[in-house]
Amino acid sequence: MQPALARTPALASCSGKPITDFPVLEPREIREDYGAWNSLGLDHETLAVLADRAEQGHPTGRISAGWSTGSGGGARGLFLASAAERADYIGQSLARLLPARALLQRQRLALHLRAGNALYSDVGSNRFAFEHFPLAAPLEETMAGLARFDTTILIAPPHRLLDFARSGLRLPSLQHLFWGSEPMSECERDCIERAFALRPRAIYQATEGFLAAECRHGNLHLNEHAIEFEFVPVPGTAGFRLIVSDLRRLSQPIIRLRLDDYVELEDGTCPCGYGGRIIRPPQGRVQDLWRFADRTVTPPQVIEAVEAVLGCDHDWQAFADGRSVTLRTRSNAPSHLAEKAVERLQDLARVKTAHRPDFGGHDGPKRRKVVWRDD
Repeated sequence: MQPALARTPALASCSGKPITDFPVLEPREIREDYGAWNSLGLDHETLAVLADRAEQGHPTGRISAGWSTGSGGGARGLFLASAAERADYIGQSLARLLPARALLQRQRLALHLRAGNALYSDVGSNRFAFEHFPLAAPLEETMAGLARFDTTILIAPPHRLLDFARSGLRLPSLQHLFWGSEPMSECERDCIERAFALRPRAIYQATEGFLAAECRHGNLHLNEHAIEFEFVPVPGTAGFRLIVSDLRRLSQPIIRLRLDDYVELEDGTCPCGYGGRIIRPPQGRVQDLWRFADRTVTPPQVIEAVEAVLGCDHDWQAFADGRSVTLRTRSNAPSHLAEKAVERLQDLARVKTAHRPDFGGHDGPKRRKVVWRDD
């Protein structure tokens, strides 16, 4: 990687040094000027135009660029990949997500994402047909399109899979079902599995790389053959923040970038034989840990407490601010169940004050179920 690092303005001074000499970065530092964070000599404005054109369906030549979904705060990351890196990404994805027999059959892969891009569909094989279904499209239109496409592989965020399950969508040819982009609880997985007779498997991916994939045994393995992971303990919890260094990405080097996700490790090994460490699917961000004077409550704890009462049939969002907790629920949620869920949150957080206003829906392109508001 050293020649590419030497050509990357922001990293050139560290080229040739041990990885521990590289600074630990936050994503916002890269997003301020993408021109400083690529080895191709492209400036920020050029890259932004390439990403915009790609999302409008225009070919961008040998370089693929695009925007991430972004968070509730509206920040979007820009990813960049050469033709060789696109091929490497597709190869890793197919190898990690599908059994060998699936690669020898004709597949119709539906990508239900914010925007399409050649990064996801540039397989170069007549066995794979791709169709992009934008998240902004109405639910009924998307369901009809998925049925017409006769989807065999579906990748979508959890909130849309839940919409499909609750609306009775039937996809008789569906063989493989994946989710990513935002948290999904075990309760929600059970609901979706009942609807499609397939258990959805997790893909952990960010602008910063293809981080982990769930195997057929239901374990989410880090892709440690391609990415170096550093684990930073989160005080007051059993979890970690990840610092990632992508060992195969040259056009846009990612070295020691600290992610926001709150991650917990699983113990033991996996029958599938893959060597990557096992993590639990991330259920929230480090910024959304509930930090009270005498304890820290993690997003997985909040989700487990609420959904033990509400199940996966009712949408909700939980807030805390150090003095009180708030559980917002849809107006159709049974009042006695919502009140019981509020009581569980009070017990978990050890606070007396609680609120239960109506829930009007999530802000931003990604669902965020657990939120910390620090005044």
